[in-house]
Amino acid sequence: MEQTIIEKLTRLSEEEREILGGGKIQKTDYSFSEKFIVNSKKLLGGDKQMDMRLHTRFIDFPEHGHDYMEFMYVYSGKIVHTVNGTRIALQSGDILFLNKHARHSIARAGQDDVGINFILSNAFLQYIFHNVENNPVISQFLTRNFDPNGEAEYLYFRTKDIFPIRNLMDNLIYGIAESEKQDHTLLTQLVALLFCYLAHYRETIANAYHFSSPETQFRNDVLSYIRQTYPTASLSDLGHSLGYNPVYLSRKILRVLHKNFQDLLQEERLAVAAKLLSSTRLNVDEIIRTVGYENKTHFHALFKKTYGMTPYAYRKKHSA
Repeated sequence: MEQTIIEKLTRLSEEEREILGGGKIQKTDYSFSEKFIVNSKKLLGGDKQMDMRLHTRFIDFPEHGHDYMEFMYVYSGKIVHTVNGTRIALQSGDILFLNKHARHSIARAGQDDVGINFILSNAFLQYIFHNVENNPVISQFLTRNFDPNGEAEYLYFRTKDIFPIRNLMDNLIYGIAESEKQDHTLLTQLVALLFCYLAHYRETIANAYHFSSPETQFRNDVLSYIRQTYPTASLSDLGHSLGYNPVYLSRKILRVLHKNFQDLLQEERLAVAAKLLSSTRLNVDEIIRTVGYENKTHFHALFKKTYGMTPYAYRKKHSA
């Protein structure tokens, strides 16, 4: 990369000059929230969907969260993060992804410790999501990032010795730094390619962590059971697998998921039926049996109430 770009990027910022003069991090420059949630609107100028900024050096950066997904690339030196109590020491060439539910602090960085933060809006990530759907590590990470009830998660990659990734990061930095008006197509392709490379070089993933509360684990267990066994799923069978009395389990599902078991099961069955109607040639009676219903009249009534039309009309409208 041209030296002038790095010189420009690592030039002392006004904030860093104030810090060297005895100043502190001004949280209002980053956040509207008392909980110190860094706001994307504070960092993304104009109509940008993605941007980058040099990590603020010469001071311990206090614990904070984000309303967007962030990743840091260490261009040189070392940057030490503490994420939900876990210490992560990034070396030159390393990449750390943090979802929007994570909180972290960053130890004081010196003059030559150059960490570049990339800010990616949800709209930007949604746009490239289809490019990574077959990449389970990245796609699941993004899916949980979008989940309003998601919890803290990070992905840490050691990519110092992977030339294609280092070269790609140089191109990404150049593409953002040298364009007065962002080339949205170019940036989305570069980020999608980065995700593909990270999936290809699986050995570079040094650590990945999903901080899951007991309630989140319970929620995932219930939904996973329903997705996998929807044709024959029952509350008693789920209770047996989780070790709960059915009456207690029913109350807990309602408290944690805000819906009862039968409603969740019905939603899954109808969603699968709709998918089969639009993507297969199975007749409606076969689909009804496949998703676990025996009463055809009951199924037709539920389907019309949910989708506003009969199964036949839905197939006609949505089939390829």
